[in-house]
Amino acid sequence: YSVAETFKGVCCNDADVKELIPEFYGSDGSFLLNTKCLDLGVRQNGMPVADVELPPWATDAADFVRQLRAALESEHVSSQLHLWVDLVFGCLQRGPEAEAAFNVFHPRSYDGKAEWQRAPSGLERRAMREQVQEYGQCPRQLFKSQHPQKHVKIAVD
Repeated sequence: YSVAETFKGVCCNDADVKELIPEFYGSDGSFLLNTKCLDLGVRQNGMPVADVELPPWATDAADFVRQLRAALESEHVSSQLHLWVDLVFGCLQRGPEAEAAFNVFHPRSYDGKAEWQRAPSGLERRAMREQVQEYGQCPRQLFKSQHPQKHVKIAVD
């Protein structure tokens, strides 16, 4: 699928939530290529699914991964990482703070052992499991207060 189309979807549709897997930052990029010519089906427009369509600024899959890793390891991202930690693992994951940060998901996406224990076996439990498999599950909340900001040296030109 197209990286550009996926990025556009995530930016324009609040229901389109994605995170990049670790391979996007620490591999040779070969996972983006259909090197075995597998039949992966066709898209709605009739075009076959093959290699991931990379953005024009990447010369190849390895360069794409290299540039993503450089961005992730940049001082700019490092200086903002605490904000992501607050959203995913911290004080902005649940409750009024999460609502104020527009960081609220379906109740079943949160780690809730009690709800799973209350669910009767059968259809409802299967539906809950399929919902988590399809849409994902939020990690456990690890921090109740704001995560400290990493201090980085930012060059001033």
